[in-house]
Amino acid sequence: MKEKLSDNNAIEQYFFEYFEALHRYAYTLLNDSEEAKDVVQQIFMHLWEKKETLTITQSVRAYLYTTTHNHCLNRIKSRQTRQRHYHQFASGQEHATLDNEEQLSVRALKQEVLSAMDTLPDKCREVFYKSRFEEKTYPEIAKELDISVKTVEAHMGRALRTLRTMLSDRTYFWLLISFRLLSDIQKFFH
Repeated sequence: MKEKLSDNNAIEQYFFEYFEALHRYAYTLLNDSEEAKDVVQQIFMHLWEKKETLTITQSVRAYLYTTTHNHCLNRIKSRQTRQRHYHQFASGQEHATLDNEEQLSVRALKQEVLSAMDTLPDKCREVFYKSRFEEKTYPEIAKELDISVKTVEAHMGRALRTLRTMLSDRTYFWLLISFRLLSDIQKFFH
């Protein structure tokens, strides 16, 4: 059985029919409601974007569950990789594989980030830290700091604008893509 999804009404119907069940299923795998919701939303966005070219060769229900399962496994694998990198970085194991020149370069990047973060207002720095280094979602940060999600967004926007102007392009890019916790940054919060 092959099914084309070029009918907008069909995608909408599948969304309303399966979203909650897929969210529950994703939650059982991820143990994080927001992350589960993100996964399911991404799946439906993908369906919408590829509706003209995507052909489903199994039942739509089976396709949606299989896709949800695979997306969740990818998230878990990514999370485990980030945690492994964090532990290597925090324990200094990462430096064992770097030569002296690379170690100096990493230290210089850390120092540039620390100096730039030190210029941020306290709450702004705390929000940025929780988002980028503790990998918390905006709703989690808002709840933890007892502020609105909009306020979290505003602090993050301000932090990113400030850091963008203060950091070199190389350091800013490194900061944005790095999911490793920089152990030196913890000094700001302890």
